[in-house]
Amino acid sequence: MIRNWAARTANQGIALAASLLMRSAIKPLLQVDERSLSAVGLSRADVIDCFATPLTTDPARFLASRGRKARPGRASRAVCAHARVAGPDPKHSRIAHDTSL
Repeated sequence: MIRNWAARTANQGIALAASLLMRSAIKPLLQVDERSLSAVGLSRADVIDCFATPLTTDPARFLASRGRKARPGRASRAVCAHARVAGPDPKHSRIAHDTSL
């Protein structure tokens, strides 16, 4: 019985220490601008709400649950933008195969 109590108390202490360390790691997000936070699907309010949760709550899971999922069309636009920058493949270009020039 005492062993179970000691183990439970130790686990709670470890969880508290982990939560405090995680909160100190998340604290620099308060210095990040809104645009950058939005790029990862968060807002400043999400970060502030993270610090308002009880110490028993894992702040990383809290932020992960608040983060917005990427929009379905976002990846296809990025691929299209990349294709425009890269340009056509010179091996398949008519000019590259034309020997009369």
